[in-house]
Amino acid sequence: MAQKHGLGKGMLALVDENMIEEEVYKGNIQMIDVGKILPNKHQPRKFFAEDELKELADSIREKGVIQPILVTDLGNGKYELVAGERRWRAAKMAGLLEIPAIVRDFSEEDKLEIALIENIQRSDLNPIEEALAFKEIMERLHLSQEELAQRIGKNRSSVANTLRLLKLPEIIQQKIIQKELTEGHARVILMLSERDVMIQFADYIIEKGLSVREAEVMVKDFEKKNVSRETLKEKNETVHPLTSLEEKFIQSLGLKVSVTGSIKKGKIEIHYFSQEELEYIYQRLVGKE
Repeated sequence: MAQKHGLGKGMLALVDENMIEEEVYKGNIQMIDVGKILPNKHQPRKFFAEDELKELADSIREKGVIQPILVTDLGNGKYELVAGERRWRAAKMAGLLEIPAIVRDFSEEDKLEIALIENIQRSDLNPIEEALAFKEIMERLHLSQEELAQRIGKNRSSVANTLRLLKLPEIIQQKIIQKELTEGHARVILMLSERDVMIQFADYIIEKGLSVREAEVMVKDFEKKNVSRETLKEKNETVHPLTSLEEKFIQSLGLKVSVTGSIKKGKIEIHYFSQEELEYIYQRLVGKE
């Protein structure tokens, strides 16, 4: 397919401050009834924190909506949001009847890209929402991980690491969304292979408030010795001198890595679970990204 350059530049230009200032200067801002606006069905953000919306609603009551939202005209008296869903939700919460908006025509692909870019560039997505957004845009636009990485301004390994989170059981994904587990914890849990064991470890991490490193030591111990969760509760493990280096390999590659031996002599094992991951390892080893 033809390469479409600069999603992070061309698409983002449609929602950045310079574009908005230009539209304001041209007088291309309309006041639209908030009840006639429908949410973007491609919105990657699924979770909107109530306290954050209330805070934004308070600001809107005091100062109004400073930055217009971006919508497309559906032609039936309704509009579909393209960018600015938090502002729209907060405006409704604040009791506003109308909201300033820029109306433009967009293809379905444009709507998906803009919604994704707006959230990624502003760090508004949690790791699972970001992974789901990556998956959707890759499927809809038939992009490889490398192509997506180029178009959103991230490296290939970052995209691969994020997508791997979708291999976690849904119940663990929900704990990440609710911020009970961090993305670092999730990557440690992915070192395990059995679904039930993953869930058990996730619960134990939350219960004990374990750090990523503490969780990693437990997972390695479990894999090597197959000890039970009850036994792990009683053990007081000392971090191996190679643990920090092994953790760096895992964070860098986004894959399961085992380092055994000593600082002077040992063995590194990199585990892969698909042809794509094997090719990715090769590219990293020969110095290609």
